[in-house]
Amino acid sequence: MNAFRWQFVWPVALGTLCLVGLCAFTAVSLFHEQATITGVLRENVSSRRAASDLRATLNTLVALEAHQVEAVSELHTRAAGQLGDVRRFANTPRERELSTKLDGGFAAYLHAWQSLPPKGDPAHAARVTAASDFLEANVLLVCRDVEAFNDERVEETTLQHERVLNQLAWGMAVVGALGAIAGVVFGYGVARVVSRSLRQLRVQVRDAAGKIGPEPTEIVLTGEAGFGGLQNELEDLTARIEGVVQQLHDREREVIRAEQLAAVGQLAAGVGHELRNPLTSIKMLVQTGLEPGGAALTAEDLAIIESEVRRMERSLQTFLDFARPPQPERRSVELQPLLEGVLGLIRGRAEKQRVAARLRAEPLTLTADAGQLQQVFVNLVLNALDAMPGGGELAVAVRRSDRWAEVEVADTGPGVAREMMARLFEPFASTKDTGLGLGLVISKRIVEDHGGTLGAANRPTGGACFFVRLPIDEPRDS
Repeated sequence: MNAFRWQFVWPVALGTLCLVGLCAFTAVSLFHEQATITGVLRENVSSRRAASDLRATLNTLVALEAHQVEAVSELHTRAAGQLGDVRRFANTPRERELSTKLDGGFAAYLHAWQSLPPKGDPAHAARVTAASDFLEANVLLVCRDVEAFNDERVEETTLQHERVLNQLAWGMAVVGALGAIAGVVFGYGVARVVSRSLRQLRVQVRDAAGKIGPEPTEIVLTGEAGFGGLQNELEDLTARIEGVVQQLHDREREVIRAEQLAAVGQLAAGVGHELRNPLTSIKMLVQTGLEPGGAALTAEDLAIIESEVRRMERSLQTFLDFARPPQPERRSVELQPLLEGVLGLIRGRAEKQRVAARLRAEPLTLTADAGQLQQVFVNLVLNALDAMPGGGELAVAVRRSDRWAEVEVADTGPGVAREMMARLFEPFASTKDTGLGLGLVISKRIVEDHGGTLGAANRPTGGACFFVRLPIDEPRDS
């Protein structure tokens, strides 16, 4: 699939990049040419406007002088400013040459005008006429040459602009043609790749369909089925997969039913094992009393029978708790007094086994079933005592961790065997000769019903440690 994707993507991506690059180059060239032509045209138009303004001023000046009007100093000032505009827009050698001639001619005219004799002098009128003729011949005609030059430049720029537009039109046509050709080539290539990939996918689909069945299927492809044939084969594969999944579900239900029957059988075996020994003791005592000439049952015998009956009752209650756990009756419980009571219950056995039991706790309040929590902690400390028949130390610690109460029950016994640690909380998993293997299972269920967790680990210094984690009541704002 990755090879197909790469074979499909790289030619399309390469062609797209080439077309984008060509279009970008064309657009940049168009922008550059347009900017250049626009700049040249703007300069030519500005230069011609300045020359036209100067020519209009000069024409006015010549007309006034022809009518013997000599108050033209304002026109002289205006003409000087317009000469500066012509000089500023002169950016070609020819324009600079004509601008220099204009400056020189106008300067000579001003000198001649400023050196006129007084009006009463007989030569005054002739000198005015001579200055006006000089202005017309050496300044006004040159100004017309500047206008003509700028007209030629504008015409050349317009022709150049039309030529560039024509080239760009042909360029865009070439780009469009290349895009069409590239589209055809890419489409053909993609079609070939897709067709080849479809054949490979059909082979994989048929191979997968063949592996689902019990017998291998020969893969034969005839003709070009296309997407329609592939869809039919996928639908067939889907139907086969649904059938296999249904078979797996049926087998899973059978396995669960078998596991349930095995658990029932294991439970029955455990019940039978736990009841056999007490019933054997009771049976032997009763048979002894029923034998001819046998002694009547004594108070000691009746006490043994009562003890064995109680033992059977406890075993049956344990099985009932495992099979049908009671619902917790939650009330406010002080954790420290509850644990002190638990240690008080086992104090006699602990002293008999020379086990030192100590409690280190801080006052914490829980909302829980006190009886069920007591059952959990009694089971944990009894397991700890079972692990220390020759003496040791039993440490119970309570501490707060954020919104949780953590209770740690640690002993100095041999610890939990490695192969037993993984099965510690499984039903009927026990290393004790008289154990049912249900105490930790029931304890874990009780703790989880209270929203907590129960775990175990071996201590680095020796012995086992069980951790109970229970939620703490948060005080509510009144």
